Amino acid sequence: MIGREARSLLDNAVVLCIIKTMKWTQINAGICRMCIESVFSVNGFDHGKGADTMENKMKVLLSEGYGKGSIVDMPIPEVADDMVLVKICYCGICGTDQDLYSSECSFAENGEVTYPVRLGHEWSGVVEAVGKNVTGFKKGDPVVGDNAVACGTCEACKMGAYDRCSHMLNVGTIDPVYDGAFAEYYIIPHYHLHKIPEGISLKAASLAEPLSVAYGGIKKMNITDKSTVVVIGTGCIGMAAVVLAKCLGAKNVIMVGRNPKKLEVAERLGARSVNIRRQDPIAFVKELTGGNGAEFVVECSGMPGTFEQALDMVAFRGTISLIGFYENREDGVDVSSMVSKALQIYGVMGEFDNMTGALAILEKYQPDILPIITDELPFEDCIPGFFRKNYPDAVKIAVKIHKE
Repeated sequence: MIGREARSLLDNAVVLCIIKTMKWTQINAGICRMCIESVFSVNGFDHGKGADTMENKMKVLLSEGYGKGSIVDMPIPEVADDMVLVKICYCGICGTDQDLYSSECSFAENGEVTYPVRLGHEWSGVVEAVGKNVTGFKKGDPVVGDNAVACGTCEACKMGAYDRCSHMLNVGTIDPVYDGAFAEYYIIPHYHLHKIPEGISLKAASLAEPLSVAYGGIKKMNITDKSTVVVIGTGCIGMAAVVLAKCLGAKNVIMVGRNPKKLEVAERLGARSVNIRRQDPIAFVKELTGGNGAEFVVECSGMPGTFEQALDMVAFRGTISLIGFYENREDGVDVSSMVSKALQIYGVMGEFDNMTGALAILEKYQPDILPIITDELPFEDCIPGFFRKNYPDAVKIAVKIHKE
């Protein structure tokens, strides 16, 4: 199913997202590590405490930064009234996880990470236990979760705009941080959980979070069977953008990167590939489009110079979605071209609502999306996966923590 039917699926997913957001406005549970004493204690929330006995222990991966980390024993969290305890089955290693593990990133250099930190925000699992106020989930439900945790009590949260929370916690990344999911068990507020539709494997579902980010960029584009879509960046999110563009029936989907093995994966997903070490991607796009450029560009790498590259290859009245994080300011960007080309430029974050849409897409296109996972590691032997040099050609490494 491609083209018009896929667009209908995306539109329906957006409607589901809106309905879900409206339902969320009825929830008033508070989680905010910024004000632990006032909010956490009132709502009975603490994601780090549990009974400290051997039978209540779980394995947890802690990163100490600078390439050091270990798997340690910690108490299984107690389940507060509005919380859900999840048995984690898979957790993907994100590029951000690798950066934070090595401390080779501006976040660590600028003191935005407090070590030790429990990484992991791309996970899937099964509900183990629910708090007494939780009605939408039960033991055994397969679930995924959002990549940030909202406080539930600020004005934005009361309106259901959780992605605008004044006290947002980042799952397993930078401060203020909420413990990540590289653990045997994970505690999370029920309003940040999403049930996995029947038929989606837990392994495939671990791609829901990165897919939701790509979905956030693609849904802003009116892709048709006449469109040319350029994706810059051969990571997991870039590959997901390729799949989504193909599902919408784009005439041409071009992946721009430099790793031959990863570009081969993109080709298997249906894209044309451009290796920047061998070809000029701007010239390639211009030649393919008769000098017009691509109607849509999805920038997923955050590498220096790629935004300027996107500006050069996008067509008049084209659209650029910026998904990659830029560690430094982009000097020398031709701002006037944004005006003269009448461009639409979007910054894309992993909005909570996008998870519903991502799961709808995954339900329909699981066979097309699953090849993005190129490697799998057992939890007890996963630490080598946090070093890019050990898996230079990996698109996505999935860590298996519990059996499905």
